[in-house]
Amino acid sequence: MPNLCNLDDRIVPECDARIPVLDRGFLFGDSIYEVVRTVGNVPFAWPEHWARLQTSAAAIRLQLDLDEATIARRIAATLAAANHGDSYVRLVVTRGAGEAPNIDLAYATGAPCWLVMVRPLSPMSGKPARLAVVDRLRVDRKALDPATKSGNYLNNVLGLAEAKAQGATDCVMLNHDGHVTEASTSNLFARLDGTWCTPPLDAGILAGITRSLLLDFLPRCGERVVERHLSHADLERAEEMFLSSTLRDLGPITHLDGRALHGGGIGPRAEALLARFQEHSQERLRDHYGPRWQALVGNAR
Repeated sequence: MPNLCNLDDRIVPECDARIPVLDRGFLFGDSIYEVVRTVGNVPFAWPEHWARLQTSAAAIRLQLDLDEATIARRIAATLAAANHGDSYVRLVVTRGAGEAPNIDLAYATGAPCWLVMVRPLSPMSGKPARLAVVDRLRVDRKALDPATKSGNYLNNVLGLAEAKAQGATDCVMLNHDGHVTEASTSNLFARLDGTWCTPPLDAGILAGITRSLLLDFLPRCGERVVERHLSHADLERAEEMFLSSTLRDLGPITHLDGRALHGGGIGPRAEALLARFQEHSQERLRDHYGPRWQALVGNAR
């Protein structure tokens, strides 16, 4: 069965979905998006993802024309039609088709385009990573703030390509001040002198949903955690490191710039934290996310 998507409330195979050539998301990357994974057909941390989508929309001056319940029902209907079990869900909102291929917002006269993509979820939780600090810098916050989850991702695309050319599986980009920001699609945590450290938002990073959950979770496990600026040298002396994202949960880092950490294996603290975080996530799903999602979508099919 082909992968399905929901394009403006019409469920079709991905290969049959079409957008106009004047769609501003296609022409200019003038769009926002979220990626959510489902557990038992419930999008994990959906309230946080929806809130971030709204924040991204405001940041690019995009007026959303549909509410949360409408989009939740579209997601639920597409999940039911796809019937994959645990799924990867990508929600994209473009500014819609304009009158001409002109960047001026005055030409953006069409309604927003809403796309829901649903695919089988490829297991990535706990997947290790080999990192390389690349020369390409993260886009400055005063140019295009990385806190906005927009469709303009060429900076990340090229950073990842440069890391892979060095034999790594992911990149780390620094900002113009020489501070660590994040990987291509994940936030970064490094353990220094017994404390887990992660770059602050003002370093120029995305406010990751999993990152936020971990900032609350780690102290509950008796772990110290702080937001602080990190340098390349800090990463080189770190006791352990891991990436965090919606699809990874915690992704332990086994190599940095070609140098093996922990003999090329997974750090013991990161490995133990992954198991505990997965248990914590199941509790949140049962007690909070599941009931809220069901109340939101009702009996949608």
